[in-house]
Amino acid sequence: MAAPVFGATDVLSLGADWSPIDSSGSLSRTNAEAGGANGDIIAETAHNATETGTARYHYVDATTPEVGFIAALLAVNALPGKLVATNTLMVLGVAIDYSPCAKGELPIVTFTVTDGPTAAPTTAFWYTSALTLPTFRAANLTVPQTILANTPASAEVINAQWDITMPHGRSLNKSGEYLAGEGHGARETLVLTWKGIPTSITSTGWSGTNAPSTKLPTKINTGYPDQVYTFTRKVTRST
Repeated sequence: MAAPVFGATDVLSLGADWSPIDSSGSLSRTNAEAGGANGDIIAETAHNATETGTARYHYVDATTPEVGFIAALLAVNALPGKLVATNTLMVLGVAIDYSPCAKGELPIVTFTVTDGPTAAPTTAFWYTSALTLPTFRAANLTVPQTILANTPASAEVINAQWDITMPHGRSLNKSGEYLAGEGHGARETLVLTWKGIPTSITSTGWSGTNAPSTKLPTKINTGYPDQVYTFTRKVTRST
């Protein structure tokens, strides 16, 4: 038997500025069945074949690197609602994990994709963010401290995780296979993990969905516990 092939590939066709880490996906179908007079299945058909998966990358442009990830993603049309891999996959979500930066490693960008659309509509809906999300290709690696403005006092951000996601509608044809669909209802979420509790975090326009309790604060007698804040907000579609 031939040896398996080692290494990751650029499954989304993002190009030389993006270095693939790994990818995984699955092909799923819906099973339709009919029951007979005695309750046994007398017919069944699998339909609505759907491929979904994720691909993780590092942004590595060292020639003319983008300072922020949103510009880097726009350069390769890889935001929710956009088509990648030669118009064979639609981006449903993008996530950025800055935790590796605390170990001197590049942030990890994860794309969630699905098949179905093979051509973008004339005025396709897609979604982006106004946040400043540093790529660190032209600066020293560190967990970003000011994605949201704050007064840190004796605290600092030790991890930041951001994502933007959208649901995707799927209309089926007479054979139960994909006919058409569009993205909708996107939102972005930011999770900030702190050591210590900041005096304030400026979150105008965001909904705060998680924060340390003031009545039951997280305290331990063996170390310095993490303090997690989660914010989310709707995203206005672009065309």
